Amino acid sequence: MQRRFLGVLLLLMTCAATASLRAQVDVDLTLERESFLPGEPIEASVRFANFTGGPIELGTEPDWLQFTIERVDGHTVNRLMDPPESGSFKLDQATRGKLRWNLTPLFALEDPGAYRVFATVHLPDNEVHSTPSVPFDIVMGATLHEPREVGVKLPDGSIERRKYILQQVNFLKRLQLYLRISDSSESRTLAIVPLGSTVTFDRPQWVVDRETRFHVLHRTSQGIYAYHVFRGDGTLLVRQLYTGEPRPELQIVNEAGEVGVRKGQRRPDSSDIPTAAATNAVTAVTAPVGGAAASETLNKPNDSQSPRP
Repeated sequence: MQRRFLGVLLLLMTCAATASLRAQVDVDLTLERESFLPGEPIEASVRFANFTGGPIELGTEPDWLQFTIERVDGHTVNRLMDPPESGSFKLDQATRGKLRWNLTPLFALEDPGAYRVFATVHLPDNEVHSTPSVPFDIVMGATLHEPREVGVKLPDGSIERRKYILQQVNFLKRLQLYLRISDSSESRTLAIVPLGSTVTFDRPQWVVDRETRFHVLHRTSQGIYAYHVFRGDGTLLVRQLYTGEPRPELQIVNEAGEVGVRKGQRRPDSSDIPTAAATNAVTAVTAPVGGAAASETLNKPNDSQSPRP
């Protein structure tokens, strides 16, 4: 009888210790936004707070933290890979820590819809804690033009067909412009790049040059225009700002067929690529920024730019 009593008492003490540890280690998960385009990075932040009365060590096991994404109907989204290892770290008493992961390469999230994500964390002493689920949406956005298909030469010499697609989406009542680069069927997003705020009353200008680079000029606000140039692998070659009247325009700027911005005034900015120059000269793309290309693009005649209203 006494042995049975001691066994029950030991079990109750173990359960109490487990509940105490869970209660004294806070874990939660947050996302930077509630809506994302397919292929756009979804950054999840997992925050830890230690109130156990002493230091704890996390991340000692390879699979100590896992994410689960479900549709709102309860179906689990296919996991493509485990999260990258964070390594072990110590969290002192009464301190907080935060780790970030990009969920996009970890799950098959190409389909638009409503989802929810939660994290499962293995605490010391083999205890498991699951965060509350956080809802988010995958949205397609509005395509602004007929997708432009180009051929991209890969490092192994093969040629891959890809499409440039300009899309706009309304996030938190702010209209945002994106360039999406997909495969030829548009079923797989290879790159998606935010171009910044845009407006409804002035459609972006775009053109594909003879090197199959994508040029886009769009109004970000009253009197301010952003100019970007991309290669077919998503590499950003040029980012510049323009102002003024007459309205800046994308045009062929020389006999070699190079495309650049005419009219308007160049406004140097710290975000410029290449570095801002103190000149209002016509801009034309001459070479990649930052070294060798990840892939080469095939030569073809200049495309015609999209019509302006």
